[in-house]
Amino acid sequence: MKKNSLILIGFIGFMLSISVGYALFSETIIINGTATAMGTFDVEFTSATISEQIGATNSTATISSDKNSLDISVPKLEYPGAYVDVFVTVTNKGSIPAFLESVVESGLTTDKSIKVSYVGLNELKNVVLNQNDSKTFRIRVLWDEKSNVSSKDVNFTIKLNYRQTTN
Repeated sequence: MKKNSLILIGFIGFMLSISVGYALFSETIIINGTATAMGTFDVEFTSATISEQIGATNSTATISSDKNSLDISVPKLEYPGAYVDVFVTVTNKGSIPAFLESVVESGLTTDKSIKVSYVGLNELKNVVLNQNDSKTFRIRVLWDEKSNVSSKDVNFTIKLNYRQTTN
């Protein structure tokens, strides 16, 4: 019996020493943290230049102070087929990549004989503008060659709606 008691006491002592050793060398670590993603979203008009005026004078293209819209004014187109071309550049000044979602044209109150077209703008709808990337397109304001109705004071504003990429 004494032998069994010694074995039992030895086993209990062994288990206690293992438990104490495990407690000394184990530790619970709790890690807390917060991740913050920061960036700026800023696609803006950086250039608008009247490149050609055929049958028109004193046309202007003015970028708004917030650089998010472009005002175009054509005081007079002289004859059917007359037009004004405006070359426009947009630049991603922010750090978040973006793509063109839509174009909003407002304020065009002239008759149907005035046609506004965008050359190179549809191609921009599938192009990602990364930081400091620029893209150029052309706006043409044209007096329809088949019309005899003249128009004065062609004024309108365009705004390009960009959206953040999700890549």
